[in-house]
Amino acid sequence: MARQPENSTILQSLQKDYEYDAIETCAGDSTCALSCPIGIDTGSLMREFRKLEQGDEANAIALRVAKNWTTVERLARTGLRTAEIVQRVAGVGPLTEITAVARSVISSDLIPSVPGPMPRHAGALPVTSMEGAVAVYFPACINRIFGRDPSVSPAPSLPEALVAVSSRAGRPLWIPGDVQGLCCSTPFHSKGYMLAHQFMVSAIANAFWRWSDGGRLPIVVDATSCTLGLIKDVSEHLQPLDRSRYEKIRIIDSIQWCRELLPHLSVKQKLQRVTLHPTCSMSHLQLTKSLQEIAASLAHDVEIPIGASCCGTAGDRGLLHPELVQSATKDERESVAEKPADAYLSANRTCEMGMRHATGRPYESFVFLLENLSRGENEVSHDRS
Repeated sequence: MARQPENSTILQSLQKDYEYDAIETCAGDSTCALSCPIGIDTGSLMREFRKLEQGDEANAIALRVAKNWTTVERLARTGLRTAEIVQRVAGVGPLTEITAVARSVISSDLIPSVPGPMPRHAGALPVTSMEGAVAVYFPACINRIFGRDPSVSPAPSLPEALVAVSSRAGRPLWIPGDVQGLCCSTPFHSKGYMLAHQFMVSAIANAFWRWSDGGRLPIVVDATSCTLGLIKDVSEHLQPLDRSRYEKIRIIDSIQWCRELLPHLSVKQKLQRVTLHPTCSMSHLQLTKSLQEIAASLAHDVEIPIGASCCGTAGDRGLLHPELVQSATKDERESVAEKPADAYLSANRTCEMGMRHATGRPYESFVFLLENLSRGENEVSHDRS
């Protein structure tokens, strides 16, 4: 492209192909930088290209979306509730067909697909108390929107499970009453909507400072991609005073948090085999080993499939381009099919959805199994079937 004359036919053709082959179908998760011997980050380059493509009108719309994120969450849950009813009555086929028509008419890079069964909608957050809490719990917006896999019991929800297991270990969590409408801002950053990103990082930084009592309490986050975004992408977009305050706050992923809970929990009966999907954010945060240690306390055999890497979901990217997920999971999918497991565990809801669509297995957060198997004799166990 660099060698072609401006406005030439060849240049226009190459640019058209590059839009799909690179910009639209790059997961943008920077896993490439982990594999590259000199750390070249093509994902970061694609995010820059996406930013350059966003005009004033698109940025203004994204900013309105960010300012009304509470409404977005509510509408998303309503949509999932409707999808649940349709799936229960007619299966997933009608949803797939409806979205396919919309994508063909509008845009495959704007309208998400329904490549497989959609999860339930998330329920209300559990009631917690600030008094006696040793950490603040920030449920990621993806876990405030998406509930559990349709093949398993809807209860407990992920926030309920994490609150319960933390309390059981003597480390109670507090969920602030005003978490709705706030997010890690990764969706805006990855799509290049910088006005919306700037608004949301400022809002979340101020909320974290207030909730943490000036950095006294750590913040626990229940989705690895959100944890990564909060640690990596927020501080650099803050004003100096807000940045200095934000950098005093300890942000802990749920994997690290639950690894620290293990000595205070008792698992009386392990499963035979569990399969893990280490997400790209997990790799960036160097938390895969900690998840393996948690899984080893829950099962005799812990498997990370051959070829397990980025699943290609990348937030909504896998719903916009399901072919990306199918390509990214090819080797992992074959490995999973060869070795059935009693449970399929990960730590990021959208990645779990992508793996569900790719493999047909009900991938869910490891927190559910940890909470279930560490229950006392007098506590009710939820059926995972």
